[in-house]
Amino acid sequence: MAVQNFNEQNLVGNVFDGQNLNGSTFFKASLNDISFVGTKLRETDFRESNWLNVDASNAIFAPNSNFGPSDLSLATLENVDFSGANLKQTNLFKISTSGINFSNANLTDADLREANLSGEQSERPNFQGANLTRADLSLANLKAADFSGVTLTDAQLNGATLEAVILQDVNAKGADFRGTNFTDIFVFDVNFNLANLEGVSISDVNTFVPEGLVLPAGTPVDENGIPTDFNLRFRGADLSNFIADDTNFTAADFRSFVDANGVETATQLDGASFAGANLSESNFKDVFAENIFLEGANLSGADLRGADLSGSQLKGADLTGADLTGAELDGADLTGAILDGAQFDNAILTGAILKESSGDILTDFQGADLSGASLEVASFIGTNFTGADFFTAGTPTANLDKADLSNAILTGVDAQSISFVDGIAIGATVTNADFSNSTLIKSNFTNAVDLNTAIFAGADTTDAIGI
Repeated sequence: MAVQNFNEQNLVGNVFDGQNLNGSTFFKASLNDISFVGTKLRETDFRESNWLNVDASNAIFAPNSNFGPSDLSLATLENVDFSGANLKQTNLFKISTSGINFSNANLTDADLREANLSGEQSERPNFQGANLTRADLSLANLKAADFSGVTLTDAQLNGATLEAVILQDVNAKGADFRGTNFTDIFVFDVNFNLANLEGVSISDVNTFVPEGLVLPAGTPVDENGIPTDFNLRFRGADLSNFIADDTNFTAADFRSFVDANGVETATQLDGASFAGANLSESNFKDVFAENIFLEGANLSGADLRGADLSGSQLKGADLTGADLTGAELDGADLTGAILDGAQFDNAILTGAILKESSGDILTDFQGADLSGASLEVASFIGTNFTGADFFTAGTPTANLDKADLSNAILTGVDAQSISFVDGIAIGATVTNADFSNSTLIKSNFTNAVDLNTAIFAGADTTDAIGI
């Protein structure tokens, strides 16, 4: 069919199904009850046109060797069906929509900058299964959109509004979310690997399952029907200054990303905030997270091996059963943290604050560096501190009953008024350590080094060994 000119025309009820309208023009046209099913619309000009009740399913707007991409910039689209359409490279700049359906559409490299694609949760904009690889959605309004099964690989979403959006089974690898507004969203089974979320703030995440959303069969849920594992991957992502307070990111994966050539990209979490968040069973192995804010966070069972948590804020955090082997926690604040069963083997805790923290039974600090740390009023009953370095640490009034300090370095430690009943300090170095007014009943200081320089004034050493 020859190129058609419908500029500024008022078209009602026209059926163009399967026709070849490549290169045609509908500039400022009014399209009511039109059908473009399977129509070839390459390099077609729809700028500033108005669409109402249009079926463009499986239509082809993408370029080929003879025609370029179509232009729908500034168009107004109401109740338009683009399901299965090929909109690759199409110009959709600043379109305004309601009742839009992009399900299974190909929007690769499409320009959706400043597009108003918003809706309400009762009538969500439908992007299910759409391919938005490298699409530009900067400053787009995507309120309440359903992105189930969507591909957002390397997409640009800078400054986009993502309020009440559904992100389920989404591949957002390498996507740029800087400046986006995430709130009241549901995020499940999403690949954020290598994504840029620097400075992004997320709130009210995964507090409920959206009405009508069907979770994959076999998904474990709690008593409220909310998944217990959201399968979120942030490997190699930039989460610097990311804010996700009070969010539910159970079992999230923050490990480094390793590409097919073995090149490793570490996840960046410097300055990120997860205050009060549920991060139980999450994997933070080897992440860079200096000054991360985790006050009151649930990190029970988390893998933090080798993580750099220098200067981190962990006040009141729950680290029950967490593995922090070899982690860097110098200057970290763990005041009031729950450390039961946590592993700190060979961790660096120089200058860390463990005041009022608790790690009774099964907690392990073997070989940890606690020099200059504060354990005042802490409770570590039965904790394993063998070979740990407490050089000049402060432990006044701490409860260390039955703790094992064998071969530990206690040089210059302030251990006044501690309770060390049935404690073991075999071979420990206690040079100038101060145990004044401590309860050392049945403690064992056999072969302790420089015991003669230690201070035991007012201490109860009843049945103690080696003193």
